Amino acid sequence: MSDYQKENINEKQIIGISAVTKNADEMNGKGKIPELWQRFFEEGILDRIPDKKSPYRIIVVYTDFESDETGNYRILIGAEVETAKNIPSGFTKATIPNGNYVKHTTEVGSFATIGIGTWQKIWVNGELRKQRNYISDFEIYDERANDPDSAQFDIYVGVK
Repeated sequence: MSDYQKENINEKQIIGISAVTKNADEMNGKGKIPELWQRFFEEGILDRIPDKKSPYRIIVVYTDFESDETGNYRILIGAEVETAKNIPSGFTKATIPNGNYVKHTTEVGSFATIGIGTWQKIWVNGELRKQRNYISDFEIYDERANDPDSAQFDIYVGVK
């Protein structure tokens, strides 16, 4: 973990749309993540989330882990909110709990490759695998991710 930056993160409430999937399905073309992203943009989900802390920042949360990176988990694509009292119909809330996270910044490149490339490095890092808590991981897409062909974003992995 020495290559990565450890941070203590305060609790965050995220509202968005979600699905349950697993990495094996995502890798063999049977996954739900691409269609969830497509729905997010086509239906203007970000604009429909009330009480956002930032009008442009997208947060992706991974929660409800069945086991480790091989089991089912819930992915939610949405935004951090000031209050989660006004959840629109068809939307879901996820909580990023207080805790320690290891921050990974992706390389600059195409969305199609930079995210999965960074996650693959995380999955094979033996030291990090031992530290993961499989409670909550998340990604932050800010102004660096405006161009899908030359994007960069941060991945935070929950650790003990």
